[in-house]
Amino acid sequence: MTELGKIKKNLTRVIEESEFDELIKSGRKLRIKFGIDPTASLIHIGHLVILFKLKEFQELGHDVCLVIGDFTATIGDPSGRSTARNMMSYDEARRNAQIILEKCFRFLIKERTRVFFNSDWFSSMSLPKFFELISKTTVSQIISREDFKERMENKVPIYNHEFLYPVLQAYDSVMIRADIELGGNDQLFNLSLGRDIMRDYGLKPQVCITTPILEGLDGKLKMSKTYNNYVSVDEEPESIYGKLMGVSDELIIKYGKLLANFEDEELEKMKKENAFRMKEKIVYTITEILKGKEMAEKAKDWFDKIIRLRETPENIPEFKAREGTILQKLIKELGFVKSVSEAIRLTESGGIYVNGTQIKERMYELKKGQYKIRIGKIKFLKIIVE
Repeated sequence: MTELGKIKKNLTRVIEESEFDELIKSGRKLRIKFGIDPTASLIHIGHLVILFKLKEFQELGHDVCLVIGDFTATIGDPSGRSTARNMMSYDEARRNAQIILEKCFRFLIKERTRVFFNSDWFSSMSLPKFFELISKTTVSQIISREDFKERMENKVPIYNHEFLYPVLQAYDSVMIRADIELGGNDQLFNLSLGRDIMRDYGLKPQVCITTPILEGLDGKLKMSKTYNNYVSVDEEPESIYGKLMGVSDELIIKYGKLLANFEDEELEKMKKENAFRMKEKIVYTITEILKGKEMAEKAKDWFDKIIRLRETPENIPEFKAREGTILQKLIKELGFVKSVSEAIRLTESGGIYVNGTQIKERMYELKKGQYKIRIGKIKFLKIIVE
């Protein structure tokens, strides 16, 4: 595969493609921009779609420019939002940024990564300079965004600071002189505005590249902490392996393409031969990418013994409880679920086992004795009731 073909693999949009081809063929070192608003410190496998693409650019000798939106994070990106985000403090944004960078460098080549903080230019921007910037866009241009259209139709307020967010993000491209900017499909408007504003400042406009947005474990909504359908890059190998083995065949194929670089033909062949073995190979490969070969082997062995053969793992945490304790309340207090209502939902869906038997009681009362509890597929504990 050619350099151009490798970079174009798994992209959804390139604006403009002829400019992109010209840049790649020029032979010069390019500035590849990726903006990160540190509204949280979590990185999940959905974020890796772009990080892996950025690394491909680095492997071709280009520089990745991470623009940390420590200033714009205090506003909040309205992209895809039906309501306004809560504004956060600058200090919190900075703390999140440091954690995010540490995680990003696990997947990027540090020597070919440049880090910028947009507070460096926005904190000192004068009012005349600010008005010069916002005069380069129109209200009709900003409200043409689909998310803003929907909010207007539903009579949901759009605040002035949200209008300004895409303009500020676009100005980041001016300040770092970006050649190319990457983002998810939901960032197309913001990226395209960067082209327009760079042109208005007399610069060659950046090429905009969008990548697919990875659906979460439910296969419906995008992967997000908000929807609790994510796999964090910091999770234990067993947790990663177990969660991924639980998704549909269709979704694991998409994960295989975007996260493990499997080819369509290879995936189709494996699926025809044995769909379960296909899933095993994809899940193992993703776990190996995240945690290394040794940890991936251990995770696979654990899954085969605990999940497929329904054995109870060794060294599970042990707790004591009083007779009459309600199991659903106890596992919430111990931190195995976020709420009692979540524990009840798990019970109703058949996700809680007591001594190997699925329970249905919404308020399961513990009597004297010892209990081995399985919550979902990968959480285990032992309870001794005295």
